[in-house]
Amino acid sequence: MLPFLASLVMLATAPPDTAVVQLKEVVVSATKSPRNPVNVPNATAVVSGAELRRRGTQTVADALQDVVGLDTGGGSDNGSRLPNLGLWGLKEFDAMLVTLDGVPVGGPFNPSLSQLPVNDLDRIEIVKGPQGTLYGVSAFAGMIQAFSRVDEARSGHLTLGGGSFSDVNGTGGMQWRLEQNHVLRLSGTGLHSDGWQDRTGNQVERGDLNLTSRLGPGTIGVNAFAFRDQQRWGTPLPFEGGVRVEEFAVDRNYAVRGAKLEHRVFGAITQADFPLAHGVKLQNTLSFTQDHQTSIRSFLGAVTGGTVASEGVSIEPKESSFYEDAHLVLNLHAAGQHELIGGGALTWGRTKARGIGFDFDQSLAGYPDIPSLGQIPVGDHRSFNDRRTFAGAYLHDDWTPVERLTLGGGGRYDDVSEKLSASGEEVGGPLVLTSDSKTSRAWSGDASVLVRTAPKLDWLQAANWYVNYKSSFKPAAPNLTEAENAEILEPEWTHSVEGGFKGRALDQFALDVSVFQMDFQNMVVAIDQGGTPGLTNAGRERFKGYEAEGRWSPRLLREASLLAGYAHHDARFVQFVSDEGGTLLDVSGNRLEQVPEEMFNARAEYAPARGLGGFVAARYRGKRFFARDNAETLAPYTEWDAGATLGWGPALLVVTGRNLGDDRHVVTESEIGPDQVYLAPPRRFAAQVTYQF
Repeated sequence: MLPFLASLVMLATAPPDTAVVQLKEVVVSATKSPRNPVNVPNATAVVSGAELRRRGTQTVADALQDVVGLDTGGGSDNGSRLPNLGLWGLKEFDAMLVTLDGVPVGGPFNPSLSQLPVNDLDRIEIVKGPQGTLYGVSAFAGMIQAFSRVDEARSGHLTLGGGSFSDVNGTGGMQWRLEQNHVLRLSGTGLHSDGWQDRTGNQVERGDLNLTSRLGPGTIGVNAFAFRDQQRWGTPLPFEGGVRVEEFAVDRNYAVRGAKLEHRVFGAITQADFPLAHGVKLQNTLSFTQDHQTSIRSFLGAVTGGTVASEGVSIEPKESSFYEDAHLVLNLHAAGQHELIGGGALTWGRTKARGIGFDFDQSLAGYPDIPSLGQIPVGDHRSFNDRRTFAGAYLHDDWTPVERLTLGGGGRYDDVSEKLSASGEEVGGPLVLTSDSKTSRAWSGDASVLVRTAPKLDWLQAANWYVNYKSSFKPAAPNLTEAENAEILEPEWTHSVEGGFKGRALDQFALDVSVFQMDFQNMVVAIDQGGTPGLTNAGRERFKGYEAEGRWSPRLLREASLLAGYAHHDARFVQFVSDEGGTLLDVSGNRLEQVPEEMFNARAEYAPARGLGGFVAARYRGKRFFARDNAETLAPYTEWDAGATLGWGPALLVVTGRNLGDDRHVVTESEIGPDQVYLAPPRRFAAQVTYQF
């Protein structure tokens, strides 16, 4: 089983969970087998669970904010705790594959980041650029793969914490060895917070049961989980001319009373790893997940004489997904060393939903006098049924003919189909039934070269150069909030070229540099269709740039580290004429919205297992364009965090402060509410204590 094997490799060299070891990494996502990142011909990053716990991390945004070139921030259309992630200048929910233990969260639909148990992970791996050969149509522009924590440093642990906005949280885990070859682990998480916006409290309750068994030479694991994640919905705020509209206060929530996003999820994942013969093993991942959702949201409209018009949707989707991946890993010697991976995968999902649309007015002067959903007349009834099936077969080979050279390449053939039916009925109007379906079949592929140029010297561990080419396609995602249109757009295509250098020296210095260009065709973007949010294919886009990261972990003080990174992203429309409510707008050559041209981050950390430790981290994001016509810009911003730790015997105390400069910058734009944005959470503090027993 892939995550368990990687965990065994890491545990063989890792100290207790409370310490962080620098420059000791294993990445499995890029190749489906454990490998040192310097031997992966692709830009990658790893965030360990120990790091997350020493920084008191509670959200996906906080977990990923220090990864070089990764754009994130707290808040999106999916709620105040969930970000819209960006890689290489592309910030689109469904363009990246997000997995938990190798299983796509959200199945064939948009990634469901609420399924990631951030405070109980072994690690998170990030692989940049298209990964269609091994992972299919969902890994269109990159991957973020999370791996569950399956081992306790001792018998178990208990973590209790709290912080700003009445935050209270707790995490616990305990494991038992059942006979010699079986390990059972139980874990649970609870969280409550009032939220920084009015009426935006959230609650999380989660439980996991993990059984790992050795059956002869093989390993099998089963993880069953259930959780409820409820976020009270908070409206994005209107922006004009690159600044917030002054009539709307930054911390107020103008959503209908009772607005919320809720997930009630249960599922199971089984993973197996069995050797079949010398140099041959079978790996298999099988999962089923069901997500019962409630989505009640409203968005602001035009302001007339101190009265703002709002429109919203209340809908209850029921999402079921099934995932199966089986592949063989073959290591053989034929004119050099080969690692062949070949197999097939199936992702199936269905979402059924019924709901209503509604409109209401509210007086800005009368805030917080906002009606509840039950007080608002129903405007329309709507329902949809969306079914998607992704099936693919793949083969990939990494061939090392000589010690200093590895050649990689492979292909994947995918058959993807979607059937969407919807109904809409305005109150007093006729029932309108619509449907659409589409089947696409195409190849994805990649080729790479990795050259190891380091001379055989004790002080220089690696000086590796690489280049790769990748192509991938994916079906377009429909707008299920307005599914009564029932239109499935054309598939999206991407082609990328990346080159880079990875160096390691004196067992304490690391340098990673990459240069890339990624070209998109038919990318799906949000548009205004006469006041109704919609989606369209956006012609062609180009994403290019370079990223660099340097790390230092002194040999004489292994618990200390210094990291600095810089990214330059140039994301542009190459050819796109947008229909904005009946007005044609040619934005060819313009930069994409919300993409910072320059990104800089730095972090200094001292992370001993015992005694005093701490960290300081800073992030800078350069100027961004707010609209497609590039007439409005958002100012650069800097955000910084700091924390302190105290380890004493089996206990660890963590105190953190985030956004200490209290910068209320824009983190992302709503894809539903036109010209409306989500702002960064304010300055906040938290403390937690962990006891291992």
